Amino acid sequence: MHVVCLSSADCRLLCARYAEHGNSIRRMIDALREAGASDAAARMAALRRVEREFDLDLAEICHRHAHRHDHGGSAMERLVVDFVAEERINGDDVQLWVMPGRVRQIRELMDGKLVGDLES
Repeated sequence: MHVVCLSSADCRLLCARYAEHGNSIRRMIDALREAGASDAAARMAALRRVEREFDLDLAEICHRHAHRHDHGGSAMERLVVDFVAEERINGDDVQLWVMPGRVRQIRELMDGKLVGDLES
C-alpha cells in the first residue's frame, strides 16, 4: 500500500493553491516566485510530480480535509475524505497521510464499478 505523507507546510501550500489560485499549479508557482519564495515554489513543483505519479489532486484533498467539518458539508463527504486521508502526529508536526489506493477505490465507485472488480 502506498502512502503520500504531507507535512503541515505542504498542506498549507496545497490549500492555498486550491483556494487562492483556482487549483492552478502554474499560477501558484508564479505567485510564489514573484513573492521571492523560491523554496516554496520548488516544493510545489515537487508536490506536483507526486500528484502525477499517483494520479492525485492533493490540493483538493487537502482543501476538503481542512474544511470537512465546516457547516454545509455532508456526512458522506466527511466519510470519504476521512477514508482517503488521515492525520498522523509526528513530533510537533501534524502530517496528512493520503492513500492513493483508496482514492482509486472511490473513483471506481463513482464510475459505477464495484471495488475489487477484477475487470481491467
